[in-house]
Amino acid sequence: MFRLLAYNIDCAEGSRLERISTVLHAAGADVVTLVEVTTPTVAATLAGRLGMTYVWERGSGDRHVATLSRPAIVESRIHRSPPITQAVLETRHELPSGSLTVFNAHLLPYLLLPFELRRWQAIGRLLQIIRDRRVMPHLIVGDLNAVAPGDHVLHRKNPVRMQRLMAMQLFVVFRPAIRRLLRAGYLDCYRALHPDRPGFTFMPGGLTTRYDYVMADAIMAPRLRSCRVVDDVAGVDSASDHYPVLAEFDVSGALAPTRGDD
Repeated sequence: MFRLLAYNIDCAEGSRLERISTVLHAAGADVVTLVEVTTPTVAATLAGRLGMTYVWERGSGDRHVATLSRPAIVESRIHRSPPITQAVLETRHELPSGSLTVFNAHLLPYLLLPFELRRWQAIGRLLQIIRDRRVMPHLIVGDLNAVAPGDHVLHRKNPVRMQRLMAMQLFVVFRPAIRRLLRAGYLDCYRALHPDRPGFTFMPGGLTTRYDYVMADAIMAPRLRSCRVVDDVAGVDSASDHYPVLAEFDVSGALAPTRGDD
């Protein structure tokens, strides 16, 4: 089995970094995708404690990305040119059954319509990159800061500033970004296995929204075996303002080769 954890660590340092480390140890993932990683030192510290290699890259703003891996990382690229903001870190991992590419994405926050349209554009650009280079199999994971069709948002539990912003558009949530991924054939791993659970990942202690996703392409989707929000580890409630998402795939059969030509 192959296990992947996607986690927004909310610029963790100091004591919170210790709690993040505890969560990562408990998850036991083969690949860990992190967003809001302040410095390469943070990524190196976590990777060292887990016995993993890592890639850290700057985002287009002040929120950076890193991917940690037990399998060898044989290639990496950073995508942060508009319309992709803040960043997508692409890494290719050599598994016993073949190569798997992971796109670790952190998109713009806020549910206001102009930001959602920018996320829709960013996803469109990422899909174009994947099509042009025929990158398969792959996963698109991370804090997409977008809401899936059918998902609920508990506005009343959000921070006051977010409530005021959403009041400007009468608390209407627009959803074209995730819908674009679904229409392109990706499987929303959590929702596929838990159609009736909210799966909220934002604001532990007062959960409001599901922002964090594992999306599988046509090769990886049938290999999905489990996907859950990690909310049951000591310290996870105060480690970050997000819960991580852990997905497990059966990769015992041969994976199709990944092509990543320029």
